Amino acid sequence: MILEGLNPQQKAAVEYLGSPLFVSAGAGSGKTKVLTHKIAYLVKAKGIRPNRILAITFTKKAANEMAERIVKMLSIKPMWISTFHSFCVKVLREDVQILGRSFSREFVIYDTGDSLKVLKNIMKRFNRETKEAGDARDIISKAKQAYRSSIFDHIAALPYPASTYAEVAEEYQKDLERSNAMDYDDLIFFAVGILAASPETRTKWQERFDYLMIDEFQDTNDIQFSLIKLLAGGSKNLFAVGDFFQCIYTWRGSRPSNIERFIREFGAKEMKIEKNYRSTRRILAIANTVISKVRCGWSNKALELYTDNKEEGDIEYKSHADGISESVWIAEKIRRLSRNNAYSDMAILVRMTFLSRVLESVFMRYQIPYTIVSGVGFYDRAETKDLLSYLRFIANPKDAAAFERIINSPGRGIGKKALSNIRQNFRNDWLQALRDTRLTAKQRLAADVFVKTVEGYSNSVEDEPYKVLMGLIDDLGYFAYIEKEYGEDSEDRMENVSELSNVLQALEEEGKPFSEFMEDNLLASEQDKIGKEDSVKILTLHASKGLEWPVVFLPALEEGIFPSAKSLMSQSSIEEERRLFYVGTTRARERLYLSSAESRMKFGQTSFMVKSRYLQEIKHHL
Repeated sequence: MILEGLNPQQKAAVEYLGSPLFVSAGAGSGKTKVLTHKIAYLVKAKGIRPNRILAITFTKKAANEMAERIVKMLSIKPMWISTFHSFCVKVLREDVQILGRSFSREFVIYDTGDSLKVLKNIMKRFNRETKEAGDARDIISKAKQAYRSSIFDHIAALPYPASTYAEVAEEYQKDLERSNAMDYDDLIFFAVGILAASPETRTKWQERFDYLMIDEFQDTNDIQFSLIKLLAGGSKNLFAVGDFFQCIYTWRGSRPSNIERFIREFGAKEMKIEKNYRSTRRILAIANTVISKVRCGWSNKALELYTDNKEEGDIEYKSHADGISESVWIAEKIRRLSRNNAYSDMAILVRMTFLSRVLESVFMRYQIPYTIVSGVGFYDRAETKDLLSYLRFIANPKDAAAFERIINSPGRGIGKKALSNIRQNFRNDWLQALRDTRLTAKQRLAADVFVKTVEGYSNSVEDEPYKVLMGLIDDLGYFAYIEKEYGEDSEDRMENVSELSNVLQALEEEGKPFSEFMEDNLLASEQDKIGKEDSVKILTLHASKGLEWPVVFLPALEEGIFPSAKSLMSQSSIEEERRLFYVGTTRARERLYLSSAESRMKFGQTSFMVKSRYLQEIKHHL
């Protein structure tokens, strides 16, 4: 029964046991089906308990989808289907003391905004420009992903000026530890550090699982590969799935060569899955044509996608005078398609985010509902971040990023000089620092009220976040503050606060702790934020990975945009752009609409554009 509905290639991958296995799975070939059926097969046919199988993927969306399918097949919710980062959080919550540092198991996770805030303060301390914080964060992040025992030595050995960030990195890590906080990269970095340094802990985690499965292997970076090796130990019960030609994240550390490492270092058998269940024939013909022209070291690994689908599919290409006429064409096409399709069946995949502005303008005129997937999310809005920072700080008074966000929201008259003195007086936490700092009478009154408010909720925030939130709104006079601060925009912001209270009330009723809720939020990816509302989705090609729609538009197919101007500087970047185009085309199930413009406005001037090389390569399919 478990093997029903699998094609011969899928069935072979599910049944194969006895040695590590790598499956090259083409776009739309049913790799999630193979992963979930293999888990079910291991449980039903081989008697492995579900909680003894660890399956790791990259997004919560993918993990949730896998878990839902397992529940349907086995009527059991699996414990260990997880993202890399979520799994590492579990390791750290259990074994963080092995690091021998001052982190407690209740450490908080800093998002990008929190990290940048810490780095900007450090830049000021070193008399450097705060605008360098972004560069510093990127260098520190890459150092952690490369996994070196000392990221500081690694950064110091980089070419100038990157090497100058070594002292910044050292100060940054000290500040995080002082706040009992870890950033996104720390989660894997420290988890790998624990498993590498402690044989006893490593053995404990290895013995917890009988089978290890990894999704999207082409997207793994160096440190993720290290994590897999540490968890696998000498086990032969390893299964990985991926596709060289869907690797589109090398710019953030992904190494498709890890597939070759996996096969070589684990002695893995290779299998292919090439039958496509997503796209129509003409769409696959375009995808196969573009990817057949790769010139990289593993071009011989290219998969030839095919389908039994009798439908040819609809493909159309249109050249336009400019970006506005291109957007109008897309809007009119969507209008016609909406007679027989939901708006949510359609997506526009853009290579660069600036392209969305004209689309938005035209869609508003045509009254087409749309969602910008990478736009400011609910949890990134100022009022939501303010109140969640209060709850975070109540739970962890060492949290520097939360403290600096809330100390003057609403305003308490704590100016830059006073804040600098408070920072210098930090010993144990920020409440202690406030008490120990000499302030003006007005500032002291405000600071004492702040301390009393925070301490008043410290015992209830983890289990009663809704109750704490509602109390805080009253104590802070937060609605009056919003009204004064944001004027006409205040009503919308109050509605956001109302929605946050709904979320926390549901959380309380579920009995889910506040810390777990924050963890889920911080580890969410762009894909996890895609709602189910009936609207056309506008998102980047990178964010579209793993998703699909009946109708897909790929606009702005011009040299300098797709492929990007930056990619033209190196052959490896050009190859990645080609893979990105392949990923974009294979998001479409039935209809694929391609377009370009002869001119676009850049810096107030008309720039004449050249059609993308991909259009020339696929012209016989159009």
